[in-house]
Amino acid sequence: MTSERDNNETVVRQVLSELPFPAYRWQLIAQAAVYGADSVTMAKFHRLPLKRYADCEEVSAAIIATQHARPRPRRYRPVVIPMNVKHRPLVVAVAAPD
Repeated sequence: MTSERDNNETVVRQVLSELPFPAYRWQLIAQAAVYGADSVTMAKFHRLPLKRYADCEEVSAAIIATQHARPRPRRYRPVVIPMNVKHRPLVVAVAAPD
C-alpha cells in the first residue's frame, strides 16, 4: 500500500504543483484539467469529497480512501403484475430489501 500511496503522492504533486493551498475540490479538478491530466487521474479528482484541502498529502490520503470505498451495487427484483391490469408495465424495478 505504501507504493500506491507514493504513486498517488507523486501524481498529485505533479498535477497540483502550481496550485496554492488550501484549495477546494473544484480548484483541484480545474488545475488537473489545465495540467492535462489523463482520464484516470481526472476520475480520481472527481471522486473526492466536496471540501477544502489543506495540502497535497491530504488530497493523496483522500484519493486512497475513495479508491477503496466501493458503492454497493443495487439489486433489482422483478414484480409480477396481473395481465388484466391496463396501462401498467409488466415488470417494475424494485430495490431488494437489505
